[in-house]
Amino acid sequence: MVIKFIMKKIAIYLLIFSTSLISVNAQSRTGLASSLIKEWSSEVDRSICPDFRYPSYEPSIVKGEAVYQANCASCHGVSPVGDKTKLRANSVEKNFEFVCGGDGTPATASHKFSDKLDQAQRWDALMYYRANVLGYFKLGSQELADLDALFGGNCAVCHGTRGQGDGNLHKSLYPVPANFTMFRRLYTRSDEKLFNEITYGIPWTAMPAWKNRHDFDKQTNFDEELIWKLVRYVRQFSFSQEVDRLQIGRERLEEYKRSIGESK
Repeated sequence: MVIKFIMKKIAIYLLIFSTSLISVNAQSRTGLASSLIKEWSSEVDRSICPDFRYPSYEPSIVKGEAVYQANCASCHGVSPVGDKTKLRANSVEKNFEFVCGGDGTPATASHKFSDKLDQAQRWDALMYYRANVLGYFKLGSQELADLDALFGGNCAVCHGTRGQGDGNLHKSLYPVPANFTMFRRLYTRSDEKLFNEITYGIPWTAMPAWKNRHDFDKQTNFDEELIWKLVRYVRQFSFSQEVDRLQIGRERLEEYKRSIGESK
């Protein structure tokens, strides 16, 4: 009887193990084989952008506007315009690669800003450009407040209100929920990929498919329009609408130096 019980347990474990092997190779409409495989490796062409690195703090679209106007507006317009479909199809890091050196051809040589702008300036300008072409929710706006409430009521239990993957359920989940402030994770994904992951879920994780769900509290349907808004909302965890803290510190230091007569 005991042997029969043990053999039954072994059979169950073998079934679970074989299923897990299948799941790792399973494909989904997200294009992700399994979230257990961390697709966070950089695809930036170092021959085009040899000094590439992820930012150490949130790029500022406030600072980015000044950099953009001084270096990009002559081609892209004072009010940024661009191909939304193309921007959505490429990851943020590939957008950054283009800012560094175009696509490597002579026709886009004018985009070789790696010789003109430092890393922080390029990130600031890129995120300003993306935010204005693809849209973003301004601080203090009703639309941002509405998205805060929607995210808080449906997504924050896993991802946390700050998008740091530290919601109430995060310790009970494996893999852990996405941290949207992790540049290496968010910048290697395109907007299209984020849209598909929200729409169809991610296989073998706790991330469900949100397509056609209904929020009864807010009487809202998760249709295509709303999911694209959520993509823009998630993106906002990785850039700032304020001047970065280091710049504020520099300005305060200069102000202090002037007050004691040491500023040039």
